[in-house]
Amino acid sequence: MHGGLTWADSWLAWCSHQCCENDGWHDKLSWVVRAPDRKLARGEKRIYSRVRRVLWDYEPLRASHAEIFIDVEDTRVRLRGRVRTSPQKLIADVLVRRMDDVSSVTNELIADPEVVRAVADALAQDERTAPYVIRVDVRHGIVILRGEVPSEAVQQTAIEISAAVPTVHSVRNQLTIGGEPRAAVALSRPSARADEPNPVAASEVRA
Repeated sequence: MHGGLTWADSWLAWCSHQCCENDGWHDKLSWVVRAPDRKLARGEKRIYSRVRRVLWDYEPLRASHAEIFIDVEDTRVRLRGRVRTSPQKLIADVLVRRMDDVSSVTNELIADPEVVRAVADALAQDERTAPYVIRVDVRHGIVILRGEVPSEAVQQTAIEISAAVPTVHSVRNQLTIGGEPRAAVALSRPSARADEPNPVAASEVRA
């Protein structure tokens, strides 16, 4: 600790105040952080360059080939794109939020585990795919479906359900055809009131 600052504070301050004039550095960074969508004012360019540098210096983002878009409006920053893990999303937010010249951060980054959960929930909530064990893997928004289903119809349904999830970029099918067909799952719907028993669930208990 130096002068009341932790090592992390000193490191963040150093990252935030480095200039970005090195052409070789820009070349390396281009695959991690995409170019801005519009022409930036001088002050916005300065913030944009500093945010790029801070994110570039966070090695897990660099190593995972994350794709990030930085929007700067005045001193407000919005992060968009995809990262591999939820901690990467959180840490990217913290790194930018701690910069002195950034007034606010809107974090719209999508972490792959969020996509996994969304797709798995969608498959589990559809009676046509719920009976089957379908493994969902995601990398940068690209969904890979694995497992065994009994027919091409179920396979195609699983692909369509996954592709319809808003956070999905695309779907790769590695499902195999085989196994026994299973009866559709009767998915019970929540009761209109929490204190009322669900009719479907109640009938199943009595049976």
